[in-house]
Order: sequence, then structure tokens, then C-alpha cells
Amino acid sequence: MRAWAQSITAALLGVLLVTLATVTANEGTGRAGSVRMAQGSPGSGTGADAAEQDRPNLVFVLTDDMRDDDLDHMPITRRLIAEQGMEFTDAVSPHPLCCPARAQLVTGQYAQNNGVQHNRGVHGGFEALDPTQEASSWFRDSGFRTGFVGKFLNGYGPRDVRPAGWSRWDALTEGVYDYVDFSMTGDGNPQHYTDSYVTSVIEDHTNRAVRDFAASGDPFVVYAWHLAPHYRITPEGGRGLPPAAPQDRDLFVDQRPDAFDDPAFDEADVTDQPAYLRRLPRVSRAEVRAENTARLQSLQAVDRAVGSLVETLDEQGVLDETYLVFSSDNGYSLGEHRFVGKDVLTDEALQVPLLVRGPGIAPGSRSDLPVSLVDLPVTFAALTGVDPAWQVDGTSLLPTLMGADQPFRDTTLIQTGRTLGTGWSHRGVRTDRYLYGTDGTDTFLYDRLVDPDEMVNLADDPRYAAVRSALDLRRSELVDCAGWTCNQVFGPLPEPAPGAAGRILAP
Repeated sequence: MRAWAQSITAALLGVLLVTLATVTANEGTGRAGSVRMAQGSPGSGTGADAAEQDRPNLVFVLTDDMRDDDLDHMPITRRLIAEQGMEFTDAVSPHPLCCPARAQLVTGQYAQNNGVQHNRGVHGGFEALDPTQEASSWFRDSGFRTGFVGKFLNGYGPRDVRPAGWSRWDALTEGVYDYVDFSMTGDGNPQHYTDSYVTSVIEDHTNRAVRDFAASGDPFVVYAWHLAPHYRITPEGGRGLPPAAPQDRDLFVDQRPDAFDDPAFDEADVTDQPAYLRRLPRVSRAEVRAENTARLQSLQAVDRAVGSLVETLDEQGVLDETYLVFSSDNGYSLGEHRFVGKDVLTDEALQVPLLVRGPGIAPGSRSDLPVSLVDLPVTFAALTGVDPAWQVDGTSLLPTLMGADQPFRDTTLIQTGRTLGTGWSHRGVRTDRYLYGTDGTDTFLYDRLVDPDEMVNLADDPRYAAVRSALDLRRSELVDCAGWTCNQVFGPLPEPAPGAAGRILAP
């Protein structure tokens, strides 16, 4: 058996044993409000064994504001990662805004624990993150070469501290959203670009890091965080559509946006929706079509970058011992409920693509586990055989990736922030049936079993009073959760009461 396979097998057995032991112990406590925790501390106890063996590499490719259905228009990524690995069909960004989402990815913690609640303000941006609590150090301290290329947290600039866990640090610092006029740290040799396309630069620098690390013979972890398909912001502050690479400028000009086929697109009656949707004007189909075309055009360069990355890994002889992960920091709404953008608790903003390829993962496999971005750091630790250096809020997906059944939480915390006050806006929970949230005064409740498009707010429907109460109890427990308390199995929810009341769609 190859060394990486031994490491993965040992890690999987360790995770399952910890899970069984912890579930048994927790069921015996009779803890109010939950039945059991979904999983223990994945990856625990594997670091010492893995240090004595050859360990797999990991490369994490991230896009910015990519919708889950955008993946349908990235054939290279689907062929090389989805068809060669596992696709998670119900993955969400539980805090769907750039900086909080990325903070989750570098800490393994929700915003109430890592401090990043928004893109800016006293509760947001890179300044709200403790740079010593950045998970690259887990891998560096375990003997991995580590490399970061691309967009880091919002507000990171040329004079900010370099997170200590990265062997190679090549982050965007100026003109971050401009695509063609930008600066990068260059691993200590800053460079300004005025005639290059940012995706191509990130692609080239990522491949260079992979080649250098592979040549060293050490295991490595590389993050390639792209800008596309985020809208463009020029240095002067102007906002526009994301520009395409020259060879992609004529693509998708007649493409019908998938959002047009959603019943919630340009929703006619939003009087019952939460305030941030209720006040919106009707959307322009022409503007949505133009934005959709530009976004898909910009993603074609990312698609090619995935192809060249796989080719580089193969040329270096390390493809078969590398985990390759693809996702987005959050989803994006294109006119559903009249909204264009993110930072709202609707499925269009929450849902993200998530693909994982690598040793031991069955090609073409799929999972409908309700996973989130918070689960990725601890999963990366388990895959590479390292131990997290602090308490994390996610659950390792290692058992599922290896084809095993695993216990899992039945309720996921979802939330958004503000720049002022406490830093919090709407916070709620997501289950397999319900989406619920409130900011204390403005509340929504969707029953996705009968209303999958989330067009009917049932928060004030008396038939759902018991459901709302139970969901709010889960919300109150999860908004302050940390570690295993974020991954509880609460059990069944009450059924809605019979009778006709309110505005509801027939099942």
C-alpha cells in the first residue's frame, strides 16, 4: 500500500473511532436542546503518524462570487475535477460575503469566533482577523511547503503583515478588483501589472509555485484564489462588469441566464419578503443578461487555469498524490427576488460549487451532505494528516470523501453582518426543509418542501408557529456556538399545523 494511502486509511479509522466515542458520551449527558453532536475532532491523533510517512499535497482553487450553476459553463473544471472526484451538491457559504467567507476559510471558524463579520468597518476586513490564527501555520508547522496566490481578505494592502504560515506569499494588494491594473506582493518582490490579465497572472504564479514545491520533494499546500467573476472596481472607484480575457470576449453573448428560468426572478410580489428584498425595484432583464454574459466570459480563464494546473501537477509527477479542491467564497443572485448581488440569506447567495479530487476519492461520485465552507479547513487538515492548532467550528468531510457514511449536523448556522453597531444583521439556520433568519425585528421563514423558490415568507403564518419557535431555539443556540456545538443533531422539527392561513403554495 502506498504511503499516502496508509495515511488516509489511518486518518479515516481515527475519525470514525472519535465519532463513535463522542456520540456515545454525548448521548449519555442528556444535554438540553440537542440529541448528539455530528462528529468529533477530525484529524486528531493523525499528525504524528503522518509525519513519518509521505503525505499528499493539497491545492485549493477559489473563485469570487461564483454561482453554483456557473459551473455548468466550465467544462474543463467539470471534466478534470468533478468527473475525477466528488461533487458536493448542497454546499453553502454560511456567511455569503467575501471577507467573512474567506476568514472562515483561513480559520475554520464562524465570524463570532474569528472576528470578521463584514468586509469593512470595525467588525470587518483584514484588520479584524488575528493573523496568527491563520490555518496555513498548521501545514507549515507539520513540514509542508505552503503557497498563497491571488485575492486574500478584503482590505489587505501592501503594508499589512504577511501571515506567517505561508512559505510563499503572492497576494493582490492594490487594484485588487481591477483585473488589468493591479499589484501583487510577489513573495517579497512586489510587482505592478498594467498590461496583464489577473487570472492569467494568478495561473502562472500558481503553476510556478507547484513546480518549485514539487521539485523540493516536500509535501505542499497551495491556495490559488481567483478574482473572477467578481464585478470590476477601478482604482478610481468605478464599478463595472468583469472584463474578459481577449479570446473570450465573443462568448456567451446569446446565453440565456439560468436565473430567467427561476420563478423567483423579478418576483412580482415581494410585500411579504424581508426588508432588504421588499424595498427593491423590478430588475432589468437586459442588465442581468449583460452581467451574466460578462461573468461567464471571465470564468473561462479560470477554467483554463484549472486545466493548466492539472497539467502542471501531472508533469511534475504529483497529480496522483494531490488533493485538488474547487469552490467559491459565496454565491450570487442575478435577479431572484429582484436582487442582484450577495450578502443575503437566500439560496442563490448561499449555494456554492464544491468539488474535490484526489487519492481515495471515487471518480464521478456525488454527495448531498449539507456541507459548508467552515468544514473545509478541518477537512484539509484531515486529508493531509495534520492537527488543527485551535478549536475549529467545522466537521471534517474525510469519511464522506473516502466513501463512508458519516453522522452529520442537521442544522447549519447562516448569518450576515453590518459595518455598525454589534456588527450583526440577519442570523438564522438552514435545515433540509427550512430557511429561517431574523435580525431581531425583520424575520423570514421559508418552507422549501412546498416553496423551493423561497417566494412565500411564512414567519407570521400561525400554522408555522411551532416550527418558527423550534428554529429560533436552534438559532439562539448556534449564534454563539464554537467547536462541536456548531455541529449538533437536534432531531426532528414539528410539522406545520393543518388548516388554511396566509399565502402558501400547494405542495
